[in-house]
Amino acid sequence: TKRRNRRFLPMLLLALAPAAAMSDVYDFEIVIFERPGGGASEFWPSDPGAPDPATAIGRLSPAGASGGATMLPGSSKSLGPTVYTLKKKGMVIHDHLAWRQSTRGRNSNSWYWIGGGRLSGLIRMSRGRYLHLDTDLVLNDSATSQPYRIKLHRRMRSEELHYVDHPRLGILVQAKRYRAAAPADTGGSSASGEPKPAAPPVSTGQP
Repeated sequence: TKRRNRRFLPMLLLALAPAAAMSDVYDFEIVIFERPGGGASEFWPSDPGAPDPATAIGRLSPAGASGGATMLPGSSKSLGPTVYTLKKKGMVIHDHLAWRQSTRGRNSNSWYWIGGGRLSGLIRMSRGRYLHLDTDLVLNDSATSQPYRIKLHRRMRSEELHYVDHPRLGILVQAKRYRAAAPADTGGSSASGEPKPAAPPVSTGQP
C-alpha cells in the first residue's frame, strides 16, 4: 500500500499543479493620472535618479505586452467613466491599461516597464498573503521639465478598487482573479472525437 501511495502522490501533484498556477493569474486594470501643479509647495530633489529599464521582465502598453503578460481588450475595462470624470476635472491621464498576468512572490523580480513621454517607469504586481502594487516612476513636469521620482506601495484585495495617493499623481487599480471558462460539452468524446454511445432503451415492463 505504501509503495502504491508513493506512485500516486507525484501523479496527484501534477494534476493539481495547473489549477494552483491558474489561481495566481489575475486581470488588472490601472489608471495613472497627474494633478497639474500638485505638490508645488513641497521640496523635490533636482536629480532624483531614474528606474533602470533593464530591471523589467517585460513591457505593458496599449500596443501590446511582453514578459508573460497579455493585454486585455478595451471592452474589459470598467474604469472608463472614472477616466472621463478625471479629465473633466482637469486631471491628465497618462496611462489606462488592462492586462492579465501570473503573480509572483513579494520579492520577485516581476517588474514591468510602462509609459512613455512625460511619465515612464516600473510597476510590479506581486502576491503574498495579499496582492501588492509597487511603483518606481518618473514624471517630468510639462512646464519646467523637473523630474519627480515616485515610489509607491499599496496592499490590495482582489475585487476591490484601490486608490493610491501622491502629491503629483493618483493611481486607481483593481484586480480580479482570472477564472478560465469551462469547456463546452459538445456531446462527444474529447479524446477521440467520436459521439457518445446512445443510452439503452428503458424497459417499461410491458410486452
